[in-house]
Amino acid sequence: MTGPDLPPRQPRRAAALFAHLGWEAILFVLVAVAAVIVGAQSDGDAFGRGLWMAVATTGLLASGFALSLRTGNPNLAVGALGMLAGVVYAKLAQENWPGLLAGATAVVIVVLFCLILGVLTGLTSAPAWAVSLGGLSVAQAVALGLADSRGLPLPDGPAADWAVWVWAAVFVLGTLAGGAVFLSPGVRRALTAARSDGAVPRFQGKRLLGAVLGFAGSGLLAALSGIALAGQLGGAFVVSGDRMLVAVAAVLLGGVSAFTYRGGVAGTLLAVVLLVLVDFALRLADVPSWLAFTLPAGLAIMFGVVVGWVLDKISGPELPA
Repeated sequence: MTGPDLPPRQPRRAAALFAHLGWEAILFVLVAVAAVIVGAQSDGDAFGRGLWMAVATTGLLASGFALSLRTGNPNLAVGALGMLAGVVYAKLAQENWPGLLAGATAVVIVVLFCLILGVLTGLTSAPAWAVSLGGLSVAQAVALGLADSRGLPLPDGPAADWAVWVWAAVFVLGTLAGGAVFLSPGVRRALTAARSDGAVPRFQGKRLLGAVLGFAGSGLLAALSGIALAGQLGGAFVVSGDRMLVAVAAVLLGGVSAFTYRGGVAGTLLAVVLLVLVDFALRLADVPSWLAFTLPAGLAIMFGVVVGWVLDKISGPELPA
């Protein structure tokens, strides 16, 4: 048969599922090894509020980025959006707003801003990463304008211990549910519009739907992460983009492909726990902060790109819509 008559390559769905499960099994083993190392270094004392809150806040941010990537709209502003939500929450709390109302208002502001970014991306078919960089700049500028250079302490101090488990549960249940939903090829095709090389951007309804869902959903989760972090620290502080790097690293290392946007179910969860444990292990070993936090995230991002590429090779192509 001639080239045009060749049947299209078919996706290998069973192979794809087992490939992601296999990678997640490897991540589980790595998490277990890292937990043993941290436990030995700290005599078990490290497994307290600080570790689980780090898992929850990092995980919520990673879940937001994962949602945006799975819809084909990588939102690079999630770190700044989380920071903005924390600052707004703390600012309103200082004005004697009830905590729940202050947090809800911060979430609504961030989600509305992300809806604007999503509509802009969907209507113009512009690359989401480019639009999100504009959103990052705006969110960071507003947060800097609202925040005091010394931070914004919460009137009631750090959140209660039970809040740790609530935020951790939201992260765990949310990321597993999202992973399960996006296993469906139909869901992925309904929300993700493929972009052909060299094609002139054109409006597509599902591109708009995916962009709005990806930006709004990721903004919601980023805002929850920022509010949870402010509660943990007892205030909101304008920080660097390190948390964003770790979030991206966890998603890619967890097996969500930067090429096809496919992923497994528990990969992001396991990768978040692994990166947090690695950070704790390195800090307990008194290594420099740049080595404990930034370098592992960068290496995980590069390795995660390779992991996604290998999993895509095993899984085969996506069927067109």
